[in-house]
Parts: sequence; C-alpha cells; structure tokens
Amino acid sequence: MSGKSLNHRYIPGLDGIRALAVLAVIAYHFNFNWARGGFLGVDIFFVLSGYLITSTILPVKGNQLTVSLKKFWIGRFRRLLPAAYVMIVISFVWATLFHKELLHTLRGDALSSIFYSSNWWFIFHKLSYFDSFGSPSPLKNLWSLAIEEQFYLIWPLLLMIGLYIFQKQSKLAKVVFIGAICSALVMAILYEPGADPSRVYYGTDTRCFELLIGCWLALVWPMKRLSAQKLSTNHVKKLNSLSFITLMIFLVSIVYVDEYQPFLYRGGMFLFCLNAAVLIACICHPVSILGKLLAWRPLCWIGSRSYGIYLWHYPVMVLGTPIHEIGNPSYWRVALQIVLIVMIAELSYRFIEMPIRKEGFRAYYGKYFVFNKNKWGSLSFSRKISTVMAPLFLLMFFTGMTGVVGEGQQSASSSYPTNIKINGDEPTTNLNEHDQQSELSTNEPSKEEKVEDVQQIETPKQEENDVNIVPEQDEFYRGIVAIGDSLMIDIGPSLHTIYPTITVDGKIGRQVSQAVKLAPNYASFNQPNHAVILQLGTNGYFTNDQMDTLLAAFSNADIYLVNTRVPRSWEAKVNEALQQKAQEHEHITLIDWHAAALNHPEYFAPDGVHLEKKGVEVLTNLIQQSLNKKN
Repeated sequence: MSGKSLNHRYIPGLDGIRALAVLAVIAYHFNFNWARGGFLGVDIFFVLSGYLITSTILPVKGNQLTVSLKKFWIGRFRRLLPAAYVMIVISFVWATLFHKELLHTLRGDALSSIFYSSNWWFIFHKLSYFDSFGSPSPLKNLWSLAIEEQFYLIWPLLLMIGLYIFQKQSKLAKVVFIGAICSALVMAILYEPGADPSRVYYGTDTRCFELLIGCWLALVWPMKRLSAQKLSTNHVKKLNSLSFITLMIFLVSIVYVDEYQPFLYRGGMFLFCLNAAVLIACICHPVSILGKLLAWRPLCWIGSRSYGIYLWHYPVMVLGTPIHEIGNPSYWRVALQIVLIVMIAELSYRFIEMPIRKEGFRAYYGKYFVFNKNKWGSLSFSRKISTVMAPLFLLMFFTGMTGVVGEGQQSASSSYPTNIKINGDEPTTNLNEHDQQSELSTNEPSKEEKVEDVQQIETPKQEENDVNIVPEQDEFYRGIVAIGDSLMIDIGPSLHTIYPTITVDGKIGRQVSQAVKLAPNYASFNQPNHAVILQLGTNGYFTNDQMDTLLAAFSNADIYLVNTRVPRSWEAKVNEALQQKAQEHEHITLIDWHAAALNHPEYFAPDGVHLEKKGVEVLTNLIQQSLNKKN
C-alpha cells in the first residue's frame, strides 16, 4: 500500500443519517413503544461504516490503496479508542462506588471491551442482548464497536488482496456481495425461532454482511466519482424519489419491526441493509434533495456527536435507572438522562475525540497532563483537574479490576435453586444426555446460574413455609399441575401448602420451547376436571406456533396462564400474546400477575425478577382465587 493520505469529501447528509440511527437506538433502549425496531439503527451504522471506510481507502484509479495500513489503523485508533476507554473507566469506577453488585460481571465485560472482543465474550458467556436479569451490564452496547474494530483490522488487508487478485473493482464487488449473502445465510441457519437470538445477533460472522454491503456499495457507487453533471433530469427525479422511499422504509421498520420476528433473522436484516445502502447511495449524490434536508444543522450536530452519544447512552441509562423501571420507563427520568447523555457526548467530542483525532496522543498528553510541580501554578484549571483526576480514576479502575475493592450484595442467583419438583417423579424427556446438557446451558438467564446448582425440592414441610396463606380444604380439581420457570420455584412450596396433591415443575431459565418438550410427561393431566397452570414468559418471547403446541397438549383441561412482570422489553409482547390466547379459548383463564405487581417493586428480589416473601404471597393468592372462581 502507498503512503498517501486519506482523501474524501464531507457529506453533511450522512451526519443526518447518523443522527436518525443513534436516536432510534436510544429510543429502543429506553423502551419507547414507537421504537420497537430501534435496534436496526446499529445496522445503519454498520452499512455506513463499510461504505465510508472503503470509500476512504479505495483508489480513484488503479489498484493501489490510497493510505498505508499503519496510517489507517492509527487513524482508527485515534478516532475510537480514547473516548471508549474513558467511558469504560468512568463507568467501572461509578459501579465500584455506587453499584458494587455489578462488579462480578463488569470485570470481564470491561476487559473484553478494552480488547474489542466483547461480542464474543457475551456469546461465550451466554449473555443475551435482549435478556440478563438484574441491571444489565453498562458496557453491553460495546458489542457493535467490537465488530467494527475487528472489521477495521481485517478489511484493509482483504481489500488489498482482493484488488490484487481480481484487478477490477467490478469483479471484486461481486465477490464481496457473495460474501455478504453467505454471512446472512449463516445467520438464517443458526437462528432458532423462539430461542434467544443472541448468538446470531452478536456474532461477527453473522453480522459482517451489513459491513460487507457497505463495502460493496463503495465498490459499485464510488463516492469520489459522483457528479451532478452525469445525471439527466429524469434520473435526478428517480434518484430523489428512491431516496424518500428508502427513508420511509427505514422509518417504518423502526416503528413496526421487533426482535421477535423470525423473518428478521432469515433475510429481513439483509433486506433492511440493502435498503440502507440505497438510501446512503442517494444521499451521497450531489443532486440529492434528501441529502440537503438531512444536512439540517441540528441533525448534523447530533450526527457528528453520534459516537459519543452511542457510547454514553447505555451506561447512563443502566447506572441511572432502578431495576423495576427497566422496560417501563419513567419519562421524567428519561428526559434527565437524555440531557446528561448529550452533555457528556459534547464534552467527549470537544475534549477527547477531536483533539486526539487532530493532534495525536502525544500532543494531547502534553497539553492536558503535566506532572512538573514547577509548572503547576501556571496551569489552567482544566489542566489541573485532568492531571489530578486521570490518575485517580485509573487507580480506582485497576483496584476494582483486580478485586481489591469488595463486591456488594449480588443477586441470589448464584445460590438460587435451578429446579423444583413437588409430588412428581423426575420427568424423562425424549432428549438424549447431550441434548439435555445443551438445553441447560443455552437457556441460562445469567452467567451466575450454573448447571451444577440444580436442586430438587420435594414436598417441603409446612413449618418451613411461613407464607400467610390458609390452606384450601376442598380441592375441586382431581389433579393440578403447575409448570413454570424461576417464579414457579419461588411459589411452588406455597402452592403445595394450599394444594397438597399438586404437581409442580419449575426450572430456572425455562422457555416455552422447553415446556413444549416437557408437556408429554404430564399427559395424564389432559382431561376434564384437571387444571394446568402455566407460568412462562419471564425469560423471553415465544412464537405463536410454540404456544399453540403447548396449549394443545392440555386441550381437555382447564388452563391458567400467568402473565409476566419482568423488567425487560419483551414484557408487553408476552402479555399481549397470553391475553390473546385466553380470549381465543373458553378453557383458558388469564391470571394478571402483571397488573398486581406493576407498582410494587417490594414484591421482588434485588434482581427485579425473583420474588420476595410478599410477592410469593400475592402471586399464590392470585392463582388460588382464579382456581376457586373456576370451580
């Protein structure tokens, strides 16, 4: 590669696109109902990154790239690392001071984020993008930056080799597009409907098609060759019409698409990224009317600070939001957090990102950090603050990372029983031993819940259960079975107190897909005068077919669906689906746990999911009342 410098033209409209993308992501993370597809804003960033990076280093003519590898990588490091590292250190120090319960998970997250491998860290440690109980990791949004940094390290080499082999950019473009298709196919193959999609969501291999689509666009639509003189009036009209159509598709997707739709992982994201590529291509052309509209100064301001906004919005949201408000935002708190995010992003842009980007690390260090006591009196206030605070924050960061600082009270999940069975033999399933181990490992809701912690709780003694519930003397049902997840583990003993012959089967992390496989073991309850209590949905959404299959297994019994109160984005989606099933069938009754628990955080343990004594009592009473009404 040559040693020439970067050359590209600034397109204000692209800052407008960045602004729309980052606003969509923020709205999604704040759980605004109108931004269910806001996570697609990350796809826009990926496509845009692929396009801009390839356009920047691609030669106008010939096959020799216009920048050296060293200069390119140094430029990327200056642009990305300083602001991200400052965010990681400050977030970790804040957690050390005020959220010590997060330290046991945050150490690994911080270390992987520093080396831009957090996406694979989350995959291998079973941390769901749409899950994880208690407060999520404040660094979880860095998974996308990890993928981008991995791309920045590898793509220039691949581009150089590709140009050398294929000689023509048109031929290379075809190969790149085929690579994008292969990545999308890997996503489609690995995706399992109704299961946690995090493997395909986080994976570099399953998400690189978005970056490759941007690279392909740079090869077929070179930014440096676009000219207003080359288009006829008719072509200009078509380009402008197409730009508004693609923008509308983007906005409609943000409103109506959600992460639970199988189509999204089976070609939907690929099509969305192709639409994004067309949108970017239109905006980049000098004749684009939409490009001029998106160059509106407020949008450009947000777009130019979009990196800092994206970095800081998630830690500010996580560290500043009580667990019981996750998934159900308090708008006054959201407003304050947005103001804080914008302020921090502006400070990051002015005092970290731009100075280092323009001057380099050495000049920045010499300007803001001075340890010569003879010069201390002549320093400005900002330089004195930075000189004192930086070492202090680094000291606290390293002491926290090494475990010198003790952890606060953690969620009880590490010692929490993962299984409960009352009045029932150990069910045998059709899974072989290998599949059972896989099932246990892939559906853990958090990193602390180990398979080795499985406990059996059989027929607990009356005196050990101090829930103030009067036992029901007359059982109208000949048999009752209760199947659920971690909440069933909590309420199982109290249900047994009321109904001594009840069969309870609860398992932490259980999803509807697992309950479908479990249902045949309780076929004896599928008959009149029998009750089936299904408490599921805490750990994620399910497909309509999965729920229909589960309900069909107990079509002759009375079914009681317990809806969910869980501080996660899928709560409303799960409850909507359960209510619909209850309305469709006369033998199905909905138990509205969500309404009873919504304004009562005292019902829940510190993780916001598992139940305290009062929550156990209220939920058990709800179930008892529903069964009594039916009889």
